[in-house]
Amino acid sequence: MSRPRLRVERFLMTKPSYRRGIEGAKTGAEENLGKSRRDHRWFAPVLVELRKVFKQKLAAELALIANRSTRVCEDWIATPPRGAPDGEALNALLNSRIGDVVWKALTRSCAEPWRKKLNRQMEISQLLDQQRETAARLAALQNGGDL
Repeated sequence: MSRPRLRVERFLMTKPSYRRGIEGAKTGAEENLGKSRRDHRWFAPVLVELRKVFKQKLAAELALIANRSTRVCEDWIATPPRGAPDGEALNALLNSRIGDVVWKALTRSCAEPWRKKLNRQMEISQLLDQQRETAARLAALQNGGDL
């Protein structure tokens, strides 16, 4: 009993053949409608605010905070942007010292009442911190100390 011979044609790199020659390879859902599937516009308001905070070396600061390479962060801040932070990097940005800036930029266009209440509470908290710092500075000056 002899073995059947392998057909070489099966292993050659050829173009895929489709069962229906009239229809294309792409279905309606896969058809490119001229729009980019990558939409990075959501990060634009955050970049505006971050450029106010970090006037120099924004990419290096973002890389340090988000635990990404500087090259990746340069793609985020490029014009036009070639990327945006993924969920893990966004989480790192929100949990950092600039988290309040990122949060406000992301929710600026939100008209929900919870957002207004939260922003009011954040402003109260900032003013209380400033008040404590000012009181400590005043007490130090009144006691004859230098700052």
